[in-house]
Amino acid sequence: MATCRPAMPSFSTSCPPSTAEQARATSSQHLLSFLPRRATWPAASEGRRPSSSETVATGNSSHLRQAVQMSESEAPAPAPTPTSAALAAAAPPASPSLPDDEDILRMILLRLPPLPSSLPRASLVSKLWRRVVSDPGFRRRFRAHHKTPPLLGFFFHNFNLQRSWHVFTPTLAASDRIPPARFACPSKGSLLGCRHGLALLEAGSTAVVWDPITGRRSSVDFPPELTLNRNVTVYHGAVLGDPAGSGGFRFRLIMVSYRVFQGTLRASIYDSDSGNWGQIISTAAFSDCFKPGVLVGSKLYWLIRHRSGGFLELDVDRRSLAVIRLSEDIPVPEGAHVQALRTRDGGLGVAVVAKRRMQLWGSTAISGDVVRAVLQKTVDLEQLLSLPLPSTNAHESSVVGYDEDTNTIFVWTSVGVFMIQLESMEFTKVSEDTCIRGYYPFASFYTPGS
Repeated sequence: MATCRPAMPSFSTSCPPSTAEQARATSSQHLLSFLPRRATWPAASEGRRPSSSETVATGNSSHLRQAVQMSESEAPAPAPTPTSAALAAAAPPASPSLPDDEDILRMILLRLPPLPSSLPRASLVSKLWRRVVSDPGFRRRFRAHHKTPPLLGFFFHNFNLQRSWHVFTPTLAASDRIPPARFACPSKGSLLGCRHGLALLEAGSTAVVWDPITGRRSSVDFPPELTLNRNVTVYHGAVLGDPAGSGGFRFRLIMVSYRVFQGTLRASIYDSDSGNWGQIISTAAFSDCFKPGVLVGSKLYWLIRHRSGGFLELDVDRRSLAVIRLSEDIPVPEGAHVQALRTRDGGLGVAVVAKRRMQLWGSTAISGDVVRAVLQKTVDLEQLLSLPLPSTNAHESSVVGYDEDTNTIFVWTSVGVFMIQLESMEFTKVSEDTCIRGYYPFASFYTPGS
């Protein structure tokens, strides 16, 4: 059974207190594991004198051979000096030229773990290494090579009698932890979700797209059709970054509003390249939606606020909106919490958490407006997390967050919040929080020059 991780100290993107020489030695030793073994060079008799480095590497053998030769003849005759033609004839065929040192170094550095400390430590080795890892083109290749960014931590809504704000909490090991102050939230609005290294906040009738790594932000006013009024009660939204990582501050913004008296959900998509909102799309709905959306392929899914646990489906490519229901084969007990998932094969999955049990369902098909799924796993949370005996608390467990890229779910219990990786079932207790509130996981590549 997996065990909880202990609390970690604060993060630093530089090496722990040590000399620059130790940092360079550590990085060099780590990178040597990616290099091939040293090639075997031809002997001197094959037409080439061994270099000084080869003599050092084989010094003991050279002395032994000399001792044996001297014992056979106290005064060996000098070997004849070969002619230039003989040397040329005996020389081995020329090998194909290798890439220059920077090309080899880039290939090695690309394979470093995508953790915040990897490239900063490598940059301490030499000026050449620092130049390579600081190059914007290399950083793009680094992100493309690893594809899935590490989960740096999560934001959660903190509040007291005086004010409320969103606080960042790191979850990585000590050497990779980002200080919470580094990701101080720039707006007093409501956090709607994080994706592709960006966070989306709603402040009145304005959306704020924020990059916590660079600090850049962009404010976008909602279209008039989605502006808050007595008919519009609440907003939901999602942000999609530039998956190619081509640079710049490019994104697509999706906003959804619920019109109470008309019983409709309306949405629109904003493109930062054009600076315009698209046409308004809508669908009839018997209830509002809530929780951050989950991206599966080109579709976003928000949970409908109803005990049957249906989803609002928005197809970003086709610009369509629909409400889909869960099949009766997926039981949703009274008081259960439902969460949309992205399965390993890129499909839509469903998690149902009721009391101290979690069921994971893999989607097989969406037939019409009904999600049909097959049960893949049942998890006893009491046994997995070593929870104490049940109390009179009606809310024994709740889903409070989910990261689609790492397939990690955040579950609130009476003793705190746990982060569970749904494939390995490895977990970490990330908070002693006794309040049920939203947790917003944040994953991104934290590299030099970001």
